[in-house]
Amino acid sequence: MIDLHSHVLPGLDDGAQNMDDALEMCRIAQTDGIHTLVASPHCRNGVYHNDQTKILAALETLKKTLSREGISLKLLPGVDILIHPELIAFLDQNPRLLLGGRYVLLELPNLSIPPHTQDFLFKMQLKGYFPIITHPERNSMIQNNPEILEELVRVGALAQVTAMSLTGEFGRQAQESANLIIKSGLVHSIATDAHSPNRRPPILSKGRKILEEMFGPEHALMMVEEIPGKILRGEPVEGIPMMEFSPSRSSFFRRLFMR
Repeated sequence: MIDLHSHVLPGLDDGAQNMDDALEMCRIAQTDGIHTLVASPHCRNGVYHNDQTKILAALETLKKTLSREGISLKLLPGVDILIHPELIAFLDQNPRLLLGGRYVLLELPNLSIPPHTQDFLFKMQLKGYFPIITHPERNSMIQNNPEILEELVRVGALAQVTAMSLTGEFGRQAQESANLIIKSGLVHSIATDAHSPNRRPPILSKGRKILEEMFGPEHALMMVEEIPGKILRGEPVEGIPMMEFSPSRSSFFRRLFMR
């Protein structure tokens, strides 16, 4: 399996706090059947000031430590970046943090959707940057209005659900939201979003098992291996068939932001 989203680099954000944490997380990932892990620390405007220089240096140190410890896990650089006005400029200056040279993990605020998000995502794509929205099932507005995510996917974004949301470890509301948006064809991959060896470990197999029970093994494999593989190779990801949320639906974004 491929895990496109983890906070395994020690000391860069609220993920692994030291090298021991990072090593244990990598051991857990390998045991779970993950062969490729994207190290994607937070980069939030005003909170975490990570860039490719810091991330690549930390990644190289961890790679060398894994080699000494005999852990054969492939590590790749990435970033989990909060949407903000300087995002495109940041990506211009930090191209090695793109997945497959074109995809970026994009984090939305937990409690809101910034105005004009659709327009911003469109501008990103005009610049050649393709957003993967991380853990949309944990955004309270999307939980109450899944149409929001549909609108973002329709303008070209991909969506990634956290495996622990599927298992219920982020609570019932996140679990129900994850189930709904996956069933609606709005989700392209699942990832661990791992932060620690214990409370939030890099375990993808439990989420994969739930997907197998819901949709069958082929669909589960697509979301933990095939589509993540395409992303890492920089290949286009085809759309997944979507269902309507109501017979007579109007755009949530038009109602909310374009009055």
